[in-house]
Amino acid sequence: MKRLASKMRKQSPTTGSKCSKSLQSKSVNPNAISRSERDGGPREDLNDDDKYLPLDKSKYKGKGTRYITEDLIRRLTKCENVVLVQTLDLSTSTGHDKQFRYIENLDKCERLQVLNLSNNRIEKIEKLEKLCQLRELNLSRNSIQKIEGLEHMTNLQVLNLAFNNIEHLPVWMAKKLRSLHTINLHSNKIFSLHEMAKLKPLKNLTNLTLAENPISSLPHYHLFLIFHLRSLEILDGQPISPQDREQAHQRFHMEEVERLEQELELRVEETAQLQRERTAALVELERQDTANQKLRHQNQEHQLGHKELRRELDTKSEMLKQKTVALTQACQKHYELEQELAFHKIDVKFEPLPFYPDLEVEVEKLSIESPYIGKSCQKRNILLGARDQHQPASANLTVRLQQLLTEIEMREQQILRASEELRQLEETVSQRRVRCSP
Repeated sequence: MKRLASKMRKQSPTTGSKCSKSLQSKSVNPNAISRSERDGGPREDLNDDDKYLPLDKSKYKGKGTRYITEDLIRRLTKCENVVLVQTLDLSTSTGHDKQFRYIENLDKCERLQVLNLSNNRIEKIEKLEKLCQLRELNLSRNSIQKIEGLEHMTNLQVLNLAFNNIEHLPVWMAKKLRSLHTINLHSNKIFSLHEMAKLKPLKNLTNLTLAENPISSLPHYHLFLIFHLRSLEILDGQPISPQDREQAHQRFHMEEVERLEQELELRVEETAQLQRERTAALVELERQDTANQKLRHQNQEHQLGHKELRRELDTKSEMLKQKTVALTQACQKHYELEQELAFHKIDVKFEPLPFYPDLEVEVEKLSIESPYIGKSCQKRNILLGARDQHQPASANLTVRLQQLLTEIEMREQQILRASEELRQLEETVSQRRVRCSP
């Protein structure tokens, strides 16, 4: 233990700054909390039997809460610039009326390397993200139930969580805290040896304390930890001898071989399963490729068909425009013929009526055309006695009327045919548009 303490003192950061020197004498050994410290007196060395004492939780009742502030840090460290602080002791003596309950206001202490928060009422490890240079953390004698908030402390070497309520170790602990060489979990609630197997990746772990945990009463507890944590040199404050290692090897070697063989068989089965899944995935991938090629081919055909339908639709639209123009012209012609026929009928109706011109009006000033507006060019006879000359004109009008009726019938038939063609074209265009629509 003296050799370990001397080694830890050598590893403790001492930069010679005024702030670190003021608290360097207050650094706490992470593997032991003495009776005198618990009672608030000066620290003294203890023997192995008195090193770890049960924490009297009843003394917490009725006590107030202290808060970590920058002024408190300056007062304790006697350093005005908290950024320069490297060692900070926030432990509370047992007889003190107030204790810290929350970890706070340590963000500016970025150069902090040693932090002591022992003997408080802290329930959660939090707000330590900025302390990336921290090497030693003492949170013993608190009410912590879960190890958290330390994932970023890659430089942490000493972790003291003795006298808390921890039951499980996080998986990330051995992956993130690679620099740990000392862990103190004395007097916690760890029940399973498999929890300790999570510390296998810590190749630098040399000192581990698990006394007064439920697992410490399990048979072959020491041998199990010695066999699985090969880098350990001290376990529960006792150095590990070569005889202990040999005994642990003899006890767990065959079990480890059997476990490795079972694990190997499991891995082989998993590999075979993965190979089968890979083959099935390749078959499915090939099928998907074939389906994709078929879909691409169908897409190309659909695009070509769409272009063809678009051209056909444009052609039909052009023909429809032409037919529409022709139909409009035919309708105009039909209207003109009907108008002309109507005027002819009016002229014929009023033709037999006698015409009595005004004697005072000169004959030259009389209109030589019909008094009705129309396109008939038939002239009226202004003389009363010219009835015989009017009869041939009436006959000519009748013939002309028959010709107009015949021509109207022909035009109506043409209009009907054009209307039918127009309807068919509209139906065709509507069908094309429905097909071309996405």
